[in-house]
Amino acid sequence: MKTFRYEYPRPAVAVDLVLFGIINQKLMLLRGRRAALPHKGRACLPGTYVRETESAEQACERKIHSIGLSHTYLEQLFTFTDPKRDPRERVVTIAYYGLIPVPDTLPQGDAKIDRMEWVEPEKTATESWAFDHYPIVKMALQRLRAKIQYAPVSPHFLTADFTLAELQGVYSAILGRKLDLSNFRRDLLKQDLLVPVGKRAVRGPTATTYQWNWKNPKPFFLSLG
Repeated sequence: MKTFRYEYPRPAVAVDLVLFGIINQKLMLLRGRRAALPHKGRACLPGTYVRETESAEQACERKIHSIGLSHTYLEQLFTFTDPKRDPRERVVTIAYYGLIPVPDTLPQGDAKIDRMEWVEPEKTATESWAFDHYPIVKMALQRLRAKIQYAPVSPHFLTADFTLAELQGVYSAILGRKLDLSNFRRDLLKQDLLVPVGKRAVRGPTATTYQWNWKNPKPFFLSLG
């Protein structure tokens, strides 16, 4: 049986991952260093080629699992298609950003990426990056900061039950600035975004704990002023 082949060139397809976590109330980015040519020693994102038998999402899951992590949220960001983005060959990369529970130990590297560490994303602007990875980081950070105003992304950084102060801490970490708790509380509750589920002692007074109201189908917008 003759195998059909297209006559035009077929570029390689890859995925690159912008993985965010929160450490000490700061938003952090998982960044590694290239362990191989090209761009050996430069800052880079974890990524992998998409195999012929898997989807881009499956390639992301495989890569995240291979470095010893799990995610609570993963979203496709953008497809980067500059013909010269990789000096080896034509590579189209599909970028994703995800939210990661930060483990006690640093993620594992591999033959192409090592020295994995959590860094503040905005402090990496002066680093020498491989390929077009820093523009990918910038776009992911902009997307995350915009999306938390109208989509339930931030709760994925938390356990099932959380206090308003804990939720505010996540929003503040993502935005890189403090929020007024009273305005934040009023904005959330008036739009029926939270469901009270219990009480918990938090460094003194007992605080109400909440879960996100996933049953509320209405669109929302948080001013986050």
